[in-house]
Amino acid sequence: MRAGFWVFMLLLTTACGSPPPVDRLLVGGTVHLPEGARRVEIAVKDGKIVALVPPSQARSWQKKAKEVVNLAGAHVYPGFTESHGHLTGFGLALETVDLTGSPSFQEVVRRLSAKAADLPRGSWVLARGWDQNLWPEKSFPHHRELSQALPEHPVLARRVDGHAILVNQKALELAGISAATPDPPGGQILRDEKGQPTGVLVDAATDLVERILPAPSPEDLARRQLKAAEKLAALGFTAFHDAGTGSSELASLRKLAQSGKLPIRVYVMLDGSNPELLAQEFARGIQRDERGMLTVRAVKLYADGALGSRGAWLSQPYSDAPGHVGLAVTPVAKLKEIVARIAAAGFQPCIHAIGDEAVHQVLNVYQEVLAAKTASLRPRIEHAQIVRPEDVPRFAQLGVIASVQPTHCTSDMPWAPSRLGPERILWAYRWRSLLSAGARLCLGSDVPVENPDPRLGLWAAMTRKTPQNQPEEGWNPEERLSPAEAIAGFTEWAAYAAFEEEKRGQIAPGFFADLTIFDRALEEDAVLSARLLRTVVGGADVFVARGGP
Repeated sequence: MRAGFWVFMLLLTTACGSPPPVDRLLVGGTVHLPEGARRVEIAVKDGKIVALVPPSQARSWQKKAKEVVNLAGAHVYPGFTESHGHLTGFGLALETVDLTGSPSFQEVVRRLSAKAADLPRGSWVLARGWDQNLWPEKSFPHHRELSQALPEHPVLARRVDGHAILVNQKALELAGISAATPDPPGGQILRDEKGQPTGVLVDAATDLVERILPAPSPEDLARRQLKAAEKLAALGFTAFHDAGTGSSELASLRKLAQSGKLPIRVYVMLDGSNPELLAQEFARGIQRDERGMLTVRAVKLYADGALGSRGAWLSQPYSDAPGHVGLAVTPVAKLKEIVARIAAAGFQPCIHAIGDEAVHQVLNVYQEVLAAKTASLRPRIEHAQIVRPEDVPRFAQLGVIASVQPTHCTSDMPWAPSRLGPERILWAYRWRSLLSAGARLCLGSDVPVENPDPRLGLWAAMTRKTPQNQPEEGWNPEERLSPAEAIAGFTEWAAYAAFEEEKRGQIAPGFFADLTIFDRALEEDAVLSARLLRTVVGGADVFVARGGP
C-alpha cells in the first residue's frame, strides 16, 4: 500500500466525532508503519485494528476502551512470522536430548547415556542436533562407541539439519538393517570398509528406522504443538508456516484451533509424500477457520537433501567428495505429477531445494507444469540455498518465492566452502541477488534445525556474521539485506508468501491485531540486545515479559 493511502486511512479512522467502543487501546508506543515509525495509538476491536489514533485524540478513545495498555515508548512491529519451520518437530526437540553444539562424538554419547539412565530398559532414546562439522575429525561417526555405551536402548539421534540420523546397533537390528540392505531410492546407508552399516542414514534411508518408532499419541502431539507454539510466542512470533504437516499432526492442530488453544496462527504445508492426505484435503479445498488461526492451502515436497550431510543435489560433484553429487530425493517426473495435482486443487506448491541442480530442476517443473498459474498459486522454493547465476532471474520471471533462512548461512559458513569450492560458494545464500532481480523473499529459521529467535535471523540477514561478530566484514557481505528488508522478510513478505497480505504483515485498520513489541528499534547495532516485551495475536496478549510494559 502506498503512503498516501495510509494517510487517508489515518484521517478517516480518526475523524472528528465520538469514537466507537473498542476492546483495547495500545498507547505510548512507537509504531513502525510503511511510511516510517511514528507515535500513534492502536485501537483494537474483535481481534482487528480499527483505527490508528493520533496522540492528540487519544483521550477520547481511552474513554471508550475496555482496556488501555501503556507501551511506555516501546517499538511496535507487525506480528512476526516464522516462514519455514516444523512445529511438532520443534515440540519434540524440546522434549528430547539436545545435542546442539556437541564438540565431539564422545560428548554425544555422554548426553545420550545420561538420558538413557532415566528411562525404562529397552525404551527408545531420541535426540537431535549433532553436527560432525563441529568435531575434531569432521567426519560422520560409526555407531560402535554408542552401541557399547547403550546396548539395550535403541537410539535415534537426528542430525542438526534433520536430513540424517545416527542409530545404534539395537536400532539397526530392530529395523532389520544389515550389510545386505540396499540403499532406498533418494537415500543412503553409510557403510564402513567391511560394508557394514555405520549407523548413519541419510534422507530417505532414515525412514527405515523412523517407521518402527512408537507412534505418538494424540496427547503427545497436542502437548508438543502447544509447547512449541508457546515457545515461539515467547520469541515474538504471531504466525508459523508449518513445512510438512502430516495427517495426525493436522488433526491435532484442528482440535487445538477449534478449542481456541492455539496461541499463534499456523499456515499448513501438507506432507506431499502422503497421497491419502492430499486426496482428502484436496477434496475439502482450501480451508481457513473463522479466526484465521489455522489455514490449510499449501503442500510441501522435497527435491533433495541438505548440504551438511552432502544430500543437497549439485550439478557437479562436491568439492570435498569427488564423484558424489547428492541425492534427488523425489524424481523429477514424480515432482511434476504431484505439482500438477496441487495446481489442479488450487493449493500452493512449496518444494525443498538446496543444491543448485535441485533449484534448477524445481524451477523447470514450475515453468513446465504451472505456466500461467504461477501468479495465482505463488509457488515457493524452500531454502533456495545454492542458485546458479542463470537461475537467479528466473525466480522473478516465474513468480517463484524464495523462502530462505538467514541463520543457515551463518551456521554453514565454516564448512560450506569446502563442500562447494571457491566458485560455487558465491552462488550460496544469495538473498540480495534474488531481491535485486525482482524475486520475492520470505524469512524463517527451519526450526528445530536452527534457533528460531528472530533476532538471530535478523542479525544474520543484516550482517552475514555470527552473533560473535565474525567474520568482521561479513561473509559474502554483498548479499546482505537492509534492516528494513530483513524485518519485511519476517512480516510483510511472509504474509504475502501465505496469501495474507491483506490481513497481516502491516499495522493498518482492518488488519489482524498481530503485533511484536520490542524495547528498542531493530537496527543492526541493536537487534541482538533488543528485548521482547509483548506478543499480541488477534488483539490478545500471548506473551508479556516480566516487568512489562
